[in-house]
Amino acid sequence: MKFIFSFSLVFLFLNTEAQSIKEYYDIGEYSKAIETFQSIESPSTDDEIILAKTYAAKGMTLKCLKTYESAFSDTKADKFITSKFQYAKILQTQGRLKKADSIYSRLLEVLPENAEFMYQKGKIAEDFEELGYHQFFLSALLYDPTHIKAAHEASRYFMEVDNLSMAKNICLKTLELVPNTPRLINLMAQIHYRKDDYAKSLAYIKQLEKLKSDLPKFIFEIKGNIYLKQKLYKKAFKAYEMAYSKDNKDYNLCLKLGEIAIIIEDYDKAGRYLFLYERMRDTSMWEFNYLRGQLYLKRKEYRMAFYQFERALKENISHEASRYYRAIAADNFAEDKAFVLDYYTNYIEFFEDEKDAKFVELALRRETEIRRELFMKE
Repeated sequence: MKFIFSFSLVFLFLNTEAQSIKEYYDIGEYSKAIETFQSIESPSTDDEIILAKTYAAKGMTLKCLKTYESAFSDTKADKFITSKFQYAKILQTQGRLKKADSIYSRLLEVLPENAEFMYQKGKIAEDFEELGYHQFFLSALLYDPTHIKAAHEASRYFMEVDNLSMAKNICLKTLELVPNTPRLINLMAQIHYRKDDYAKSLAYIKQLEKLKSDLPKFIFEIKGNIYLKQKLYKKAFKAYEMAYSKDNKDYNLCLKLGEIAIIIEDYDKAGRYLFLYERMRDTSMWEFNYLRGQLYLKRKEYRMAFYQFERALKENISHEASRYYRAIAADNFAEDKAFVLDYYTNYIEFFEDEKDAKFVELALRRETEIRRELFMKE
């Protein structure tokens, strides 16, 4: 009887420790979560999955992958589907595409009409330059016509093969179900521009400007090109200036701005842009602005850090760390979490499909937390 009582206490202790792993993970105490796991004599699959997620949160990718692999080694196909999906996603970011693809294939055996699994197989097939990779995106849309990323990738494929009508139809069908989607409106603007339907292209660009404040450079270039074709030179100049603000090392834009400034008789600006074109240097300030932002972040001067990262991105729009830490800075000073959410979403949209992206899992997790907070307030 004494033995049974002691065994029960040990079992209760182990169960409490296992629960503590999740508790520590949920509140971001990752080191304590790892310590707690190490104290468990016979960890369960659930324990290993939490440990893998902990390693992911700490950026310890190799240990994360090994832990996931260990956790799933003896599991049935229909168990831990969500965690297996997360494992496959991390494999993708590490370039281990064949392994990720095999996991998606097994997941599809369990859930054969899952649009997201089908979409991810399409992304891998595209990376392998397989013929007909777009069929995965079309299949994903059959299962879920609201799958925005599948619609985006399928439309892009048909744009690349110059089937603009098909690209347009895919976008429109998804936009009917998920209106005001910036990704697809962006494509519609490009499609109509390529079809020389400038009025509709401008209409989509204006709609896009209402939905997003941080538009890419090429959208303003399209806008400028349209106005230039229409001989609306002042509007073209303004659009090209917006494009130049996204990349002030583009000497071709400097030349174009100088030329248009002469046409509109703004000689001061013409001189300025022509001077910049002549004197364009290779040196840049974006690295300085990024490091200054990091310094402000360390000093907990979050608003100043935010503006420094903004400055860095004006020069180097593809700098991942500046885009991610801009969201972190905003998260620490802005009370309006809807405002903060936009910056996490902006980072995710830029880098979620990049193989070498460093902060996607962290950003996705924080994005989910903010969405939950906002939902609870409604």
